[in-house]
Amino acid sequence: MINILGLAFLIIFTIFAYKTAKDYERNAVGWALITFGVGFVIQIILPIVIVFILAIVMTVRGNSPARVQEDIPVFTIGIAGIVLSFVAGILILRYLSKIPEEKPFVAPPAPPTDFNRNG
Repeated sequence: MINILGLAFLIIFTIFAYKTAKDYERNAVGWALITFGVGFVIQIILPIVIVFILAIVMTVRGNSPARVQEDIPVFTIGIAGIVLSFVAGILILRYLSKIPEEKPFVAPPAPPTDFNRNG
């Protein structure tokens, strides 16, 4: 149930990132993909990697596989991933909502002093 809520947050942040990037004349599709990718990695991939590493470390230290499965706080790691993904989404949207700096106007070069004199 909590993973569905995390996925809903991820989709909502991706849509908002697309709209915000489009409003501020940035690459909307690129920012939507970045938002989704960051959220997916933090919410799905990172918890899996953390649980995997904890399982390996605990098994190497001599714990039985059943004990390892009981001792790893999978739910807490999943909640932490969702919270970190939420924070990352807010930070991305905050960055996107900044008005891009205007490029300074560069004056054209001065006209030449002699205009193609023939002769």
